[in-house]
Amino acid sequence: KRDDGSPQWAYKGKPLYFFSKDMKQGDRNGDNFKEMWHVVAP
Repeated sequence: KRDDGSPQWAYKGKPLYFFSKDMKQGDRNGDNFKEMWHVVAP
């Protein structure tokens, strides 16, 4: 949960985020964004 009590998806205790420029299933535009963010596979 987030500090405000709302739910937050997480993997191994790390929060997961949606990249705003991914518009459809399978988009990976955020992968390696700023050499920091990476796609998580199911």
